[in-house]
This record gives sequence, C-alpha cells and structure tokens, in this order.
Amino acid sequence: METPAPSGRGRLFVSTALSCAPLPEREVFVWTPDGWDGARPLPVLYVQDGQNLFDPRRVPYGAAWEIDVCLSRLIDGGAAPPTLVVGVACTERRLAEYAPHSILERASMETRAAVHAAWGPSPPPGAYAALVVERIKPIIDQAFSTRQGAASTFIVGSSMGGVAALEILARHPHLFGGVAALSAHLSLLPVDGTEVIPQGFADDVTQAVGAFAADALPNAGRHRIWLDRSELDIDRHYGLSHDALIAALIAKGYRPGVDLQQHAFAAVGHNEAAWRDRLKDVLTFLLADIPA
Repeated sequence: METPAPSGRGRLFVSTALSCAPLPEREVFVWTPDGWDGARPLPVLYVQDGQNLFDPRRVPYGAAWEIDVCLSRLIDGGAAPPTLVVGVACTERRLAEYAPHSILERASMETRAAVHAAWGPSPPPGAYAALVVERIKPIIDQAFSTRQGAASTFIVGSSMGGVAALEILARHPHLFGGVAALSAHLSLLPVDGTEVIPQGFADDVTQAVGAFAADALPNAGRHRIWLDRSELDIDRHYGLSHDALIAALIAKGYRPGVDLQQHAFAAVGHNEAAWRDRLKDVLTFLLADIPA
C-alpha cells in the first residue's frame, strides 16, 4: 500500500502486517527516491526499527531519522546514488528479537542468564537475521528493481538495532557490502537501569564482543563498517565494547578512515534526533563510491 511520504520526497510503501513466522508479524516500509522509473536497479539499505525512519508522529520521542530527507539531499547533490530504503519495524519483543546470539554464545553463563532475565526468552539463534534475508529480502527483490549484489546492499540500525545489524552481517557477509551501527548497544546491559547485573559483567561482555568480531565478522577487503556512539545517556556505557570490536576489526585488516569508521559524538544522547543529525555522514560513507 502506498502512503504519502511525510517529507514530500519520494514514494513510501507500507506492508502493514507482514507474516514473519516464527516471529510476530510486523510493518515493513519501502521508500523509493524522486524520479525513479521503477526499471533501473537500485542499491538497497535495510534499516532496523523501520517505524522510526520517516514519520515523527510514529516515534515516541517526537523525532524521526528522516532518512528520506537526508538521502534525497545526498542524491540531489551527487553524493549518493538513487537508493531504495527498506525499514523493518520492530515489535514489542524487540530486545529478545535483536538479541545477539553470536555475542552471547561467547559470554559466560552468568552473563547470558542476566541478559535473558532482563530481555525475556529469545527466539532461536539467527531467527531475526533469517527474517531479513530469507523472508523480506526476496520479497523486495521480486517487487522492486534492485541491485542484488553484496556491493550494493547494506544493513543499518541504531541501539539494539545496530547490534542486530552487526549480527546479520556476521551471519550473511555474502549478501551485504557494509553495515552502519549507530549507538550500537554492545554493552547489552543496562537498558533501563533496573536490571540485576552480575559482577564482572562489563568485562565479560567486552571480551565476548571482541571474540565475536574476530571470529564472526568478515575479513577486510569487501565490506565497510561504521560504528558510533554518543557520550550522554546510555551510550556512556559503550566505550569498552566498541573499542574491543574496533581493535578486532583492525587486526582483521580494516583501515580506520577507509573501510572502517568509529566515532563518539559529544553533548548528544541516545535518540532519533541524534542519529538523524549524523545520518549524512553515515550514508555518505556507505554509498559514496557506488555508481549512480
């Protein structure tokens, strides 16, 4: 179903109740850029928490990513090619669905127990990644003209959505050419400050994140990775785990400033407005070298 894009840029399509078994059904949003004729294949961005991308009225904090506005400006200025955006909405089971099994399996039993107690029972390992690549991506490739090669396909998310994006890349590196994880919640806990966190939790998660990056993320050469955090709110807990992931990636051959970006943004918090304000740099990093 087509619905008016709040920005007035491009066209916005919404599937209101896509069947996603064994996970709950959800909305999927697809945005196409101005002037696209429907025939020319486009690169694709798959973005988590899709309900937060376009319409601020849908977002509890009153600010959306406005990815359609940002991408339209980049396309107008020749800084990015015309690109399709697929926003996969979350459900009320968001934390459990986005749970990074590839990190948790490298953590201690105590750490895993604390996370599961806070987030609730998780679906089978890889279930959310399978939803994106085995259920949603084939529908998009059939319904829209897309460039289906990994070099033109990217996975993006913020907070736990950023963690989910990293895990999707780890499980399916042949399908994606890069990932952007904004304010990636790699510390896992706390979320709301009420959790019972065992002694040594942060150190154990940090080593698990480093091991995940070393063992599961692809070697350098065919991928781009963006990782960032703010310095306020919950992001203040992210430094150790982010540094562990970056160190492991550098050891795998990634080059900071070339195919690897790490940033910490001062005086901003953990919210859609902060992510919106740095989205231009994120999209330019992922898309700038793709021919129009």
